[in-house]
Amino acid sequence: MKRRFFYYLISTLIATFLPGCGKKDDPQTKINISYLKAYDIPVAEPSGLDLTFSEKGFWTVSDENSTVYKLDNWGKIEKSFKVKGVDLEGVSCVDEKTLAVVLERGREIVILDTSGNESKRISVSLTGELNNGLEGITYDPVNKKFFVLNEKNPCLLLTFDENLNELSRDTLTFIKDASGIHFDAKNKSLWILSDESRCVTKCDLNGSPLQKYYISIAQPEGLTIDAEGKKMYIVSDINSSLYVFSLE
Repeated sequence: MKRRFFYYLISTLIATFLPGCGKKDDPQTKINISYLKAYDIPVAEPSGLDLTFSEKGFWTVSDENSTVYKLDNWGKIEKSFKVKGVDLEGVSCVDEKTLAVVLERGREIVILDTSGNESKRISVSLTGELNNGLEGITYDPVNKKFFVLNEKNPCLLLTFDENLNELSRDTLTFIKDASGIHFDAKNKSLWILSDESRCVTKCDLNGSPLQKYYISIAQPEGLTIDAEGKKMYIVSDINSSLYVFSLE
């Protein structure tokens, strides 16, 4: 833990003086979300994160071994199961018994239960390199819509209905790439994470930026926020760590 905190402290100091932060064209730029703590998690290359339906733990996935993991509040594994395919990159809790995941190289969205039994799988029509494919997924339970990210070239926000029929796709021009997404039910907005831009951007449901928060985590690959909007959680692919921030 001391090593993680030392890394975070040094990288925060570096990020504070990075050129380009606070440009006039940034939407209401902020760099003051508060780091609270970090946990090492026993998951290789975690990519994607969501709180469980009861908010008593987390769901994450590994793009190294195509496995979905349920973690407790301290990052310890409670259960896991494999998903058919490679490059598992995002996960979202749909309801108490259902999850949605995305596979990057196959450009696939998969619906399955919390034991790994698959009920639906679709392919998304996309161009570009295979390793620049689907990267994150989140769900709006009121309007029953899925929001999905394409990483880059092009960087896209795609919207699907509950049956995974595509409704729209919007190009994201305010970040270099997209690596994670969370639907904020309280504020009816989206939070989009970027690895290369080292930021989290609060957006409207069409992907237009509202607020930007710079972070200093190496290879951030997934994020989620609690229902009260008080804490943000981010996983690092390279560090296998779960970071906690205060949004208050």
